[in-house]
Amino acid sequence: MATPKTGYIPYIDGARGIAIGFVVLSHAGLGKIIPGKFGVTLFFFLSGYLITRLLLAEIQERGRIDFGSFYLRRLFRLYPALLVMIGCSVIATKIMQYPLPMTDIWASLFYYTNYYIGWFRTPVEDAGRVLDILWSLSVEEHFYLAFPLLLQFFIQSGEKKQNNEMEKTGTNKNLVSFAWFLLALCIASLAIRWFTYEQFYPAVEDSAGRIYFSTHTRLDSIIWGCLAAVLLFGMESKRYQDYLLKPWVFGLGILLLVLSVGIRNEAFRQTLLYSFQGMGLFLLIPAIGLFRNPWIKNILSHRAMIFVGKISYSLYLFHWIVAKLGNHYFVEWSWQWQLFFWPITLALSLGSYYFVEQPFVGLRKKYGSKA
Repeated sequence: MATPKTGYIPYIDGARGIAIGFVVLSHAGLGKIIPGKFGVTLFFFLSGYLITRLLLAEIQERGRIDFGSFYLRRLFRLYPALLVMIGCSVIATKIMQYPLPMTDIWASLFYYTNYYIGWFRTPVEDAGRVLDILWSLSVEEHFYLAFPLLLQFFIQSGEKKQNNEMEKTGTNKNLVSFAWFLLALCIASLAIRWFTYEQFYPAVEDSAGRIYFSTHTRLDSIIWGCLAAVLLFGMESKRYQDYLLKPWVFGLGILLLVLSVGIRNEAFRQTLLYSFQGMGLFLLIPAIGLFRNPWIKNILSHRAMIFVGKISYSLYLFHWIVAKLGNHYFVEWSWQWQLFFWPITLALSLGSYYFVEQPFVGLRKKYGSKA
């Protein structure tokens, strides 16, 4: 049962392995049969789910969030590999004899790549997109900056009155209000996507990048994970858990994901697609931990799946650089490209994981990480 509020959840790392598999395989030429964009949505959902779970546990243990420690943990988690990746990108563009503007580097260092490439940068050649993969990290970092503050605000709002209510009813009304607030954010994000699509229609290409990359249009992919964690670990909602255990609810979650990749209508793909995926994961990911017959969880908890999940951050960063180099020297996705892409991607990713990420685990634990 997925009831512990702290500690390691192996199948979540396995789900990360699935997510990075979707992303890398789609970028390696299988994009027509492997929905790489869904892999990114899955990453977003898992980030919201895990961070909310850990922050709720911290509030329960300490009474508040230690914001300084939280942001230092994020710094030590993300920046070491990011700095190495940016350095490798500079080298890669030198090799390809293509300039890498400082505007691209600043956007990467300060996490606004998503708005930079979606709204402001003029089109560039393939070699000039070597840092574009960092758009999703920008979305996540914007979430990390704001979400702990919002959670603490809702928890502390009317705390004395809340404690009296909990003694009488056993219900944390502040968390109930927060759950409704999160749902409202999901609806607002969908509404903004629809407005953006309508604003630029029929020039769909003008809206597609703005919708796909922007924090305000993709935030619900993370928030659905936050909402699931609030219901499961914060409110311990019996109703939510009961629904998750119903086979038809699990089937509905699968149907929503299938529809999200199967419906090809452009208006749907720019608007409802991300809502379908978020709602589908909202019904599926927590249910995997609750099932009494844990065969799906056991598959995701296999050590090979877990290992891929553990190196997913480095894989995400470095496979993109190698792909751009491969495109420069070989026909994209040709067998020569594949022979170049896979060994170098694995070498850089493993090197980053063991020699860049791992040395900082101790520092993260010093500031409260459960890594």
